[in-house]
Amino acid sequence: MTMNRRRFLGVGLGAVGALALGACARGSGPGSGGAGPGGRPTVRLAAGLPSFPSPFSYFLAPGYNQMILIYDTLLLSDATGQLLPWLVSEMPIRSDDGLTYTMQLREGIRWHDGEPLTAEDVVFTFDYFASQTLAPSVSVQPRHVAGVRATGPGTLEFRLDLPIVDFEQAVAGAVPIIPRHIWSEVSDAARAQDVDLLVGSGPYRLESYSQAESSYLYVANDDFFLGEPFVQRLEFVPVPNELDALLAGEIEVAQPDVEGAGADALAPFRQNDEFEVIEGPAGTGFFAALSWSVAREGPVSDRRFRHACAMAIDRQEMVDRLLGGLGAPGNPGFFPPDHPFRVDVEQYAFDPGEANRLLEEAGYRRTGLGPRQGPDGQPLRLSLLSAGAPPATELVVRSLEAVGVGIEVESVELFQAFSRLNSGDYEMAVHPGGGVAGSPDFMRQIYSSQPDTELFFAAHGYQNPEFDDLAERQRVTFDEAERKEIFARMQEIVAEDLPLLHLYYPSPFLIQRRGGFDAWAFPDPETLYNPETASSGKQSFVTGRTSGLEIRPTE
Repeated sequence: MTMNRRRFLGVGLGAVGALALGACARGSGPGSGGAGPGGRPTVRLAAGLPSFPSPFSYFLAPGYNQMILIYDTLLLSDATGQLLPWLVSEMPIRSDDGLTYTMQLREGIRWHDGEPLTAEDVVFTFDYFASQTLAPSVSVQPRHVAGVRATGPGTLEFRLDLPIVDFEQAVAGAVPIIPRHIWSEVSDAARAQDVDLLVGSGPYRLESYSQAESSYLYVANDDFFLGEPFVQRLEFVPVPNELDALLAGEIEVAQPDVEGAGADALAPFRQNDEFEVIEGPAGTGFFAALSWSVAREGPVSDRRFRHACAMAIDRQEMVDRLLGGLGAPGNPGFFPPDHPFRVDVEQYAFDPGEANRLLEEAGYRRTGLGPRQGPDGQPLRLSLLSAGAPPATELVVRSLEAVGVGIEVESVELFQAFSRLNSGDYEMAVHPGGGVAGSPDFMRQIYSSQPDTELFFAAHGYQNPEFDDLAERQRVTFDEAERKEIFARMQEIVAEDLPLLHLYYPSPFLIQRRGGFDAWAFPDPETLYNPETASSGKQSFVTGRTSGLEIRPTE
């Protein structure tokens, strides 16, 4: 099975909100979705991986962002990274100790079936999540919420067991609120696949869904509490090639993988006045990484060996050859170029001579052109798991063999590699990943020896007590300057230990026809926007804007 990594990691248009995208609205013409009642547009998008859009069974970010069209969160992040009051009437009030948040629900909100949404539904939501055993693919789960109670008409009090800095973003702005009268009779939420359960308060209802075809049709909920959504219909359709589908008028906008496309794929669209190309900052989407299973015995447990591997690989060449220059070399310190928490750390610049010296120092001798010999006299030959990243793998193998590291490649589709990556059942691996452009706390999830959730592209087997301590401290540090100092040291540690090496960060792009609504936007890298949990694409479909709550008039 071939997998589109961008869609898997939640940065495709099929994911709706992962890139803070709004609606491309046109009334007529080639590629137009047309207009619905009252002049409101229909928007046609390329579908991603099939995922039942329940709050409890979606498949990572693509499914989350299709699910969140049906359901609402208490807060919502717009394309600038600003959190907006959504189901609540104003921003939460936080106690001095950071352990209690008070919120007030808006009045008059109703579920799709006409029942009122109450504070009891919110309390039920968090109690119900706590009662369920959910797969790691359900990426948004309320953690560190000790309890929620209604203290008055529409008034809610959240009690935390840890004063985490990102509660508003990662919990209040991400957890979908569900109706008690629907889910209270469902004992095993993860197995529930009945479309009749998909009753939310959100701006869209799921009109039809085909898992076999990966197609979805959403129709506006005209009784939505903010008013009639700007976009009348959202159609997610399967297409084999997004650029061809855009030219043929089958979809409104295209966002193909940067890898393998590059500047050549963009040239025809840049030269055609009918289209507009919008580029995002490097790291907003997926990245490619080289991981070492550092807990295993042998060369992979030796930092000198890992440093030598890093210096043997020309990461700028990867950007030029694989991305057509549309990206940036990977950073051993985790964060991509424009992230506000990034600091300068050792980059292990391409230097085969120094790579050879380090390997000699580590006891790996070379007498000919083949693999080196280890201290035990055996050839230096390692297995490399290529998990859905063949082009990057080829360059990695060529680079390592050039300095005497013998490589045996095992190519495995990414889905099949999950368990092996998660368990550390490999020596080296090349694989995709994501999330580096979001909340800095995501770094903890990648390198901590005790993460909240299981991510296949994390540094499995890596343990550094100082890093773990700092990772926990930053979670409860509200002073941003102090928090940045903590992250600076965290970046120094992982760059020195180098349990994994980011190879490159693509700069994503999308292409739309001109003359339509201009709310397609990548998130501002200066904000702490989290592309995996935010749903500002939904906000643009609702309001016709990339920020604010005022709904843009339709003609």
